[in-house]
Amino acid sequence: MSDIAPISRTSAAAVQTRMSVPAAPTAVETSPHRKADSVEFSEAARYLAKIAELPDIRQDLVDRVKGEIAAGTYDSEDKVDSMLDSLAEDLL
Repeated sequence: MSDIAPISRTSAAAVQTRMSVPAAPTAVETSPHRKADSVEFSEAARYLAKIAELPDIRQDLVDRVKGEIAAGTYDSEDKVDSMLDSLAEDLL
């Protein structure tokens, strides 16, 4: 024969009455000397927040470039030189 005791069915109510469960606290104690929580945002976070506020399309820039292309003034040596200078700085 097996020496394992048979499993009996016990109701959940019977189990709960046998268990000693401490009562949950009703109020949270706070210290009068506790400082308030604070949040500090990094410079990068503030910059990203400003970027997120920008519209997806800068319509004023699109309209200006379209007008310059239509007038034939968009490509100029000054713009090409400025672009090459910026590119050279980025590569260094």
